[in-house]
Amino acid sequence: MRIAAVAHAPGRSPDWDTLEARLDRIVAGAGADLVVLPEYAGVEAALIDAPATLSPVEWRDRTAAVALAWAGLVGTLARRHGCHILAGTTLWPTPEGIVNRAFLFAPSGAAVHQDKLILTPYERDVLHLTAGRELRLFETALGRIGVLVCYDSEFPLLARALVEGGASIILVPSCTDLPAGQTRVRQSCRARAIEGQCLIVQAPLVGGVAGCDIVDVNCGRAALFAPPDHGLPPDGIIAQSIPDQPAVVVAQVDPAAIARPRAEGQVGNFRHWPEQEAHRTVAQLQRLR
Repeated sequence: MRIAAVAHAPGRSPDWDTLEARLDRIVAGAGADLVVLPEYAGVEAALIDAPATLSPVEWRDRTAAVALAWAGLVGTLARRHGCHILAGTTLWPTPEGIVNRAFLFAPSGAAVHQDKLILTPYERDVLHLTAGRELRLFETALGRIGVLVCYDSEFPLLARALVEGGASIILVPSCTDLPAGQTRVRQSCRARAIEGQCLIVQAPLVGGVAGCDIVDVNCGRAALFAPPDHGLPPDGIIAQSIPDQPAVVVAQVDPAAIARPRAEGQVGNFRHWPEQEAHRTVAQLQRLR
């Protein structure tokens, strides 16, 4: 299985044809079974013929207004190239409010979606987004796939629910403006790969667009992480890009090699996880004088 994690630099396109051609080059060049785009990649659609600057809420609403067109564009690319594509995320209007939504497209163009469950302070206090309600697991031709949108990856119980449901791959589209945020997401992805003994694919935004508060500054590093165990990289890094540079990181991944540590690894993080429950009460305080 060939998987491509895209460190994508958003930009202002003059029209939809230009944006489609740009994304088409990325997908065609990857030649992958699965292409993963970053969080807030859909904001690029809102940049077409946009003013030089808008308020964060105006950018939010503009992105939501073109979200259906963005999804349609990525679905077209999935059909054209016969691959699965995680369309990063876009801002999607619902009756409850605007959510941060990731669409996963099959080669047929059919789509499923995962909404971001735990919002960052910026998303709560500035963009006034609505949190998603359901954690979903997708049965695909590539296996069972889960999606944790950026900050969601920092909460281990979400990943645990996915791997308990049979997820072999967890996709993490991300958007972080500061190195500290990128470090949190990257290290969380590596931890989730160890805990769940599964494959984690992180795809970040990089670069930025002046005047668009949502994506004005971005840093990150695309990567594929595995549990460091027999037959897998000892540092758990299958492939990664240069930090903060646009790149398409493509790796050939053997699903059987990723799954093997759960059955015969040096350690048994996945199967030993329940043993924590016996100790998850109140920590016993002892005084040492």
